[in-house]
Amino acid sequence: MKIHEVSSADYHTLLRCNRADIFAPESYLSKSVLWELNSSSLFKWRFHPREFSPTPAMQWGSLVDCLTTTPELVEEEIRISPFSSYRTKEAKEWRDEQLSVGKTIITQAQFDEGVKASEMLMQTNVQSAEIFDGSLKQVIIGAKISGVQFKGLVDLAPVGKDYLVDLKTTGMDFTLEGFSKAIANFGYHVQAGLYLALWNSTHPEDTRQRFKIVWQSSQPPYEVCVTELHRDEIAAGLKTALRLLGKLKHAAQEDHWPMLAENETPILNRPVWAAMQDEDDV
Repeated sequence: MKIHEVSSADYHTLLRCNRADIFAPESYLSKSVLWELNSSSLFKWRFHPREFSPTPAMQWGSLVDCLTTTPELVEEEIRISPFSSYRTKEAKEWRDEQLSVGKTIITQAQFDEGVKASEMLMQTNVQSAEIFDGSLKQVIIGAKISGVQFKGLVDLAPVGKDYLVDLKTTGMDFTLEGFSKAIANFGYHVQAGLYLALWNSTHPEDTRQRFKIVWQSSQPPYEVCVTELHRDEIAAGLKTALRLLGKLKHAAQEDHWPMLAENETPILNRPVWAAMQDEDDV
Protein backbone atom coordinates (compact mmCIF):
# COMPACT_ATOMS: atom_id res chain seq x y z
CA MET A 1 0.00 0.00 0.00
CA LYS A 2 1.35 3.42 -0.98
CA ILE A 3 0.81 6.18 1.54
CA HIS A 4 -0.35 8.72 -1.05
CA GLU A 5 -3.18 6.38 -2.07
CA VAL A 6 -4.72 6.45 1.41
CA SER A 7 -7.46 8.97 2.25
CA SER A 8 -7.50 11.01 5.43
CA ALA A 9 -10.59 9.07 6.52
CA ASP A 10 -8.62 5.81 6.34
CA TYR A 11 -5.39 7.21 7.75
CA HIS A 12 -5.68 5.58 11.18
CA THR A 13 -7.09 2.25 10.05
CA LEU A 14 -4.88 1.49 7.04
CA LEU A 15 -1.55 2.98 8.09
CA ARG A 16 -0.72 1.13 11.28
CA CYS A 17 2.41 0.33 13.25
CA ASN A 18 3.58 -3.29 13.31
CA ARG A 19 5.09 -3.46 16.78
CA ALA A 20 6.48 -6.94 16.09
CA ASP A 21 8.48 -5.54 13.13
CA ILE A 22 8.80 -1.77 12.91
CA PHE A 23 10.96 -2.17 9.79
CA ALA A 24 8.22 -3.99 7.85
CA PRO A 25 7.21 -2.34 4.52
CA GLU A 26 3.61 -1.91 5.67
CA SER A 27 4.47 -0.55 9.14
CA TYR A 28 4.24 3.15 9.93
CA LEU A 29 5.33 4.79 13.16
CA SER A 30 3.52 7.93 14.26
CA LYS A 31 4.23 10.63 16.80
CA SER A 32 1.54 9.29 19.16
CA VAL A 33 2.87 5.73 19.04
CA LEU A 34 6.46 6.87 19.50
CA TRP A 35 5.47 9.24 22.33
CA GLU A 36 4.18 6.27 24.35
CA LEU A 37 7.83 5.53 25.13
CA ASN A 38 8.05 8.77 27.06
CA SER A 39 5.97 7.21 29.83
CA SER A 40 6.24 3.50 29.11
CA SER A 41 8.90 0.81 29.23
CA LEU A 42 9.94 -0.84 25.99
CA PHE A 43 8.43 -4.08 27.31
CA LYS A 44 5.04 -2.48 27.82
CA TRP A 45 5.26 -0.66 24.47
CA ARG A 46 5.88 -3.92 22.63
CA PHE A 47 3.65 -6.40 24.42
CA HIS A 48 0.88 -4.35 25.98
CA PRO A 49 0.23 -1.30 23.81
CA ARG A 50 -2.11 1.41 24.94
CA GLU A 51 -5.68 0.55 23.96
CA PHE A 52 -7.54 3.26 22.12
CA SER A 53 -10.88 4.05 23.70
CA PRO A 54 -12.43 7.33 22.59
CA THR A 55 -13.19 9.68 25.46
CA PRO A 56 -15.84 12.42 25.31
CA ALA A 57 -13.02 14.94 24.78
CA MET A 58 -11.68 12.92 21.84
CA GLN A 59 -15.16 12.63 20.34
CA TRP A 60 -15.60 16.39 20.58
CA GLY A 61 -12.20 16.99 19.01
CA SER A 62 -13.00 14.60 16.17
CA LEU A 63 -16.30 16.39 15.54
CA VAL A 64 -14.73 19.85 15.35
CA ASP A 65 -11.85 18.52 13.26
CA CYS A 66 -14.25 16.95 10.77
CA LEU A 67 -16.52 20.00 10.57
CA THR A 68 -13.58 22.33 9.87
CA THR A 69 -11.10 20.32 7.81
CA THR A 70 -13.17 17.62 6.06
CA PRO A 71 -16.80 18.81 6.07
CA GLU A 72 -17.50 16.60 3.07
CA LEU A 73 -17.00 13.57 5.35
CA VAL A 74 -19.41 14.61 8.12
CA GLU A 75 -22.21 12.29 7.01
CA GLU A 76 -19.77 9.41 6.64
CA GLU A 77 -17.75 9.87 9.84
CA ILE A 78 -20.22 11.33 12.36
CA ARG A 79 -23.04 9.36 13.93
CA ILE A 80 -25.74 11.17 15.92
CA SER A 81 -26.97 8.78 18.58
CA PRO A 82 -30.67 7.89 18.52
CA PHE A 83 -30.37 6.80 22.16
CA SER A 84 -30.43 8.95 25.29
CA SER A 85 -28.32 6.37 27.15
CA TYR A 86 -26.64 3.02 26.53
CA ARG A 87 -28.29 0.93 29.22
CA THR A 88 -30.28 -1.32 26.90
CA LYS A 89 -28.82 -4.17 24.88
CA GLU A 90 -29.94 -2.54 21.63
CA ALA A 91 -28.24 0.74 22.50
CA LYS A 92 -25.00 -0.94 23.55
CA GLU A 93 -24.87 -3.03 20.37
CA TRP A 94 -25.45 0.05 18.21
CA ARG A 95 -22.75 2.03 20.03
CA ASP A 96 -20.20 -0.79 19.89
CA GLU A 97 -20.87 -1.37 16.18
CA GLN A 98 -20.27 2.30 15.36
CA LEU A 99 -17.10 2.47 17.44
CA SER A 100 -15.74 -0.74 15.89
CA VAL A 101 -15.70 0.91 12.46
CA GLY A 102 -14.20 4.15 13.73
CA LYS A 103 -17.26 6.39 13.76
CA THR A 104 -17.58 9.40 16.06
CA ILE A 105 -20.71 9.18 18.20
CA ILE A 106 -22.33 12.37 19.48
CA THR A 107 -25.73 13.76 20.41
CA GLN A 108 -27.68 16.25 18.34
CA ALA A 109 -27.03 18.91 20.98
CA GLN A 110 -23.27 18.24 20.73
CA PHE A 111 -23.43 18.49 16.96
CA ASP A 112 -25.18 21.85 17.18
CA GLU A 113 -22.49 23.10 19.58
CA GLY A 114 -19.81 21.73 17.25
CA VAL A 115 -21.20 23.89 14.46
CA LYS A 116 -20.86 26.93 16.72
CA ALA A 117 -17.27 25.97 17.54
CA SER A 118 -16.41 25.51 13.87
CA GLU A 119 -17.84 28.94 13.05
CA MET A 120 -15.61 30.44 15.73
CA LEU A 121 -12.58 28.86 14.08
CA MET A 122 -13.46 29.59 10.47
CA GLN A 123 -15.22 32.94 10.75
CA THR A 124 -15.12 34.75 14.08
CA ASN A 125 -11.42 34.61 14.96
CA VAL A 126 -9.65 36.58 12.21
CA GLN A 127 -6.24 34.88 12.53
CA SER A 128 -7.72 31.40 12.55
CA ALA A 129 -10.17 32.15 9.72
CA GLU A 130 -7.34 33.38 7.51
CA ILE A 131 -5.36 30.20 8.12
CA PHE A 132 -8.32 27.91 7.38
CA ASP A 133 -9.27 29.86 4.27
CA GLY A 134 -5.84 29.60 2.67
CA SER A 135 -4.76 26.08 3.58
CA LEU A 136 -4.63 22.56 2.25
CA LYS A 137 -6.34 20.38 4.84
CA GLN A 138 -5.69 16.89 6.22
CA VAL A 139 -2.53 16.28 4.21
CA ILE A 140 -0.98 12.84 4.72
CA ILE A 141 2.81 12.84 4.85
CA GLY A 142 5.16 9.88 5.12
CA ALA A 143 8.86 9.20 4.81
CA LYS A 144 11.66 7.21 6.38
CA ILE A 145 13.50 8.65 9.35
CA SER A 146 16.63 6.77 10.37
CA GLY A 147 15.48 3.73 8.41
CA VAL A 148 11.95 3.55 9.87
CA GLN A 149 8.78 4.62 8.07
CA PHE A 150 6.80 7.41 9.70
CA LYS A 151 3.40 8.87 8.95
CA GLY A 152 1.76 12.16 9.82
CA LEU A 153 -1.54 13.92 9.17
CA VAL A 154 -1.17 17.68 8.79
CA ASP A 155 -4.34 19.51 9.77
CA LEU A 156 -3.54 22.69 7.85
CA ALA A 157 -0.79 23.50 5.35
CA PRO A 158 -1.16 27.18 4.37
CA VAL A 159 -0.42 27.67 0.68
CA GLY A 160 2.63 29.83 0.04
CA LYS A 161 3.64 30.02 3.72
CA ASP A 162 6.65 28.62 5.55
CA TYR A 163 4.76 26.90 8.38
CA LEU A 164 2.42 24.02 9.16
CA VAL A 165 -0.55 24.27 11.50
CA ASP A 166 -2.19 21.89 13.96
CA LEU A 167 -5.62 22.27 15.55
CA LYS A 168 -5.94 21.43 19.24
CA THR A 169 -9.22 21.43 21.16
CA THR A 170 -8.74 21.56 24.91
CA GLY A 171 -10.86 21.57 28.01
CA MET A 172 -7.84 22.36 30.14
CA ASP A 173 -6.32 25.65 31.27
CA PHE A 174 -7.00 28.02 28.35
CA THR A 175 -4.07 30.36 29.01
CA LEU A 176 -0.65 30.76 27.44
CA GLU A 177 0.84 28.98 30.46
CA GLY A 178 -1.71 26.21 30.04
CA PHE A 179 -0.76 25.79 26.40
CA SER A 180 2.92 25.52 27.34
CA LYS A 181 2.11 22.78 29.84
CA ALA A 182 0.05 20.92 27.25
CA ILE A 183 2.95 21.06 24.79
CA ALA A 184 5.24 19.44 27.35
CA ASN A 185 2.72 16.90 28.65
CA PHE A 186 1.52 15.68 25.27
CA GLY A 187 4.71 16.11 23.26
CA TYR A 188 3.37 18.60 20.75
CA HIS A 189 6.94 19.87 20.20
CA VAL A 190 7.84 16.32 19.13
CA GLN A 191 4.93 16.37 16.68
CA ALA A 192 6.17 19.68 15.29
CA GLY A 193 9.73 18.43 14.80
CA LEU A 194 8.59 15.20 13.16
CA TYR A 195 5.97 16.78 10.92
CA LEU A 196 8.33 19.43 9.59
CA ALA A 197 10.99 16.78 8.91
CA LEU A 198 8.45 14.58 7.10
CA TRP A 199 6.99 17.48 5.14
CA ASN A 200 10.38 18.77 3.99
CA SER A 201 11.43 15.26 2.99
CA THR A 202 8.36 14.77 0.80
CA HIS A 203 7.99 18.40 -0.37
CA PRO A 204 11.54 19.59 -1.21
CA GLU A 205 10.07 22.28 -3.46
CA ASP A 206 7.94 23.67 -0.62
CA THR A 207 9.92 23.41 2.61
CA ARG A 208 8.55 24.69 5.90
CA GLN A 209 10.48 25.85 8.98
CA ARG A 210 7.79 26.99 11.42
CA PHE A 211 4.90 25.36 13.27
CA LYS A 212 1.74 27.02 14.58
CA ILE A 213 -0.98 25.65 16.85
CA VAL A 214 -4.58 26.84 16.74
CA TRP A 215 -6.04 26.23 20.18
CA GLN A 216 -9.75 26.14 20.85
CA SER A 217 -11.52 25.80 24.17
CA SER A 218 -14.00 22.92 24.21
CA GLN A 219 -16.23 24.98 26.49
CA PRO A 220 -18.54 27.81 25.35
CA PRO A 221 -17.95 30.34 23.91
CA TYR A 222 -15.24 28.17 22.22
CA GLU A 223 -12.51 30.79 22.38
CA VAL A 224 -9.67 30.52 19.86
CA CYS A 225 -5.98 31.43 20.18
CA VAL A 226 -3.27 31.08 17.52
CA THR A 227 0.26 30.42 18.78
CA GLU A 228 3.63 29.53 17.27
CA LEU A 229 6.26 27.16 18.65
CA HIS A 230 9.71 28.63 19.21
CA ARG A 231 12.31 27.24 16.80
CA ASP A 232 14.33 25.89 19.75
CA GLU A 233 11.32 23.84 20.88
CA ILE A 234 10.92 22.41 17.38
CA ALA A 235 14.60 21.41 17.35
CA ALA A 236 14.27 19.90 20.83
CA GLY A 237 11.19 17.99 19.70
CA LEU A 238 12.98 16.40 16.77
CA LYS A 239 15.93 15.56 19.03
CA THR A 240 13.58 13.85 21.48
CA ALA A 241 11.91 11.92 18.65
CA LEU A 242 15.28 10.67 17.39
CA ARG A 243 16.31 9.65 20.92
CA LEU A 244 13.11 7.65 21.44
CA LEU A 245 13.43 6.16 17.96
CA GLY A 246 17.00 5.09 18.75
CA LYS A 247 15.79 3.21 21.84
CA LEU A 248 13.05 1.55 19.82
CA LYS A 249 15.34 0.54 16.96
CA HIS A 250 17.91 -0.96 19.33
CA ALA A 251 15.26 -3.01 21.10
CA ALA A 252 13.85 -4.23 17.77
CA GLN A 253 17.24 -5.11 16.33
CA GLU A 254 18.26 -7.01 19.47
CA ASP A 255 14.75 -8.37 20.01
CA HIS A 256 15.13 -7.38 23.64
CA TRP A 257 12.36 -5.37 25.23
CA PRO A 258 13.44 -4.46 28.77
CA MET A 259 11.09 -3.60 31.59
CA LEU A 260 11.43 -0.41 33.61
CA ALA A 261 14.94 -0.08 35.14
CA GLU A 262 15.83 -3.65 34.12
CA ASN A 263 19.21 -4.80 35.52
CA GLU A 264 19.30 -1.71 37.74
CA THR A 265 18.25 -0.94 41.30
CA PRO A 266 17.33 2.74 41.40
CA ILE A 267 17.72 4.61 44.68
CA LEU A 268 14.57 6.60 45.37
CA ASN A 269 13.83 9.71 47.38
CA ARG A 270 10.46 11.16 48.19
CA PRO A 271 9.38 14.27 46.27
CA VAL A 272 10.59 17.61 47.59
CA TRP A 273 7.10 18.55 48.77
CA ALA A 274 6.95 15.43 50.93
CA ALA A 275 10.33 16.10 52.52
CA MET A 276 9.22 19.65 53.28
CA GLN A 277 6.40 18.26 55.40
CA ASP A 278 9.02 16.91 57.82
CA GLU A 279 10.23 20.45 58.43
CA ASP A 280 6.65 21.63 59.04
CA ASP A 281 6.19 18.94 61.69
CA VAL A 282 9.17 20.11 63.73
